[in-house]
Amino acid sequence: MKKYNKENCNNIVFSKGFCKFHAPHKKQKKTDFNTEDLESLSLSELKRTADYWLRQYLLKSAEKINGKIYCPIKNKWYSEDKMHVCHYIDRGKSMWTRYDLKNCHLLSAESNTWDAQIPYEGYKSKHHFEYEIYLKSLYSDDVIDELTNLSNKKDVFTKSNYLNVINELKNGC
Repeated sequence: MKKYNKENCNNIVFSKGFCKFHAPHKKQKKTDFNTEDLESLSLSELKRTADYWLRQYLLKSAEKINGKIYCPIKNKWYSEDKMHVCHYIDRGKSMWTRYDLKNCHLLSAESNTWDAQIPYEGYKSKHHFEYEIYLKSLYSDDVIDELTNLSNKKDVFTKSNYLNVINELKNGC
């Protein structure tokens, strides 16, 4: 395989002398999820930290048999590494539902990755259809409307909100 240099690349070259395929990528700064100095973290570091503690909280709260966790959608038991933190309302749509425990559950990677690609009439995917059935059985028929309303909240999710989420999740662990 040829090593990249400006002379042997046929792609469009940008101002720094690299094309978009050969540009060196910045390494993401390693976040210390156990830091006591949360105030010093940037918003993106707080988001990663909150995501980490959400997963830890859900893993700690999950019923386990022989180290495996039950996926109610697939009706199977999976190891921790085969479970995803799933969001009925996509985590990118709203920070208000991203950490809401009614919206976040450990479900199999199989469902979250593969079934999420299977179209299902009236739903975003087969995964979302099955997830909705699970949520309604767990809470009530109103849960989808509650989550949708919460996801439409226009308030800005602030540093203070992240700090509260992180501390609540950490304390639950």
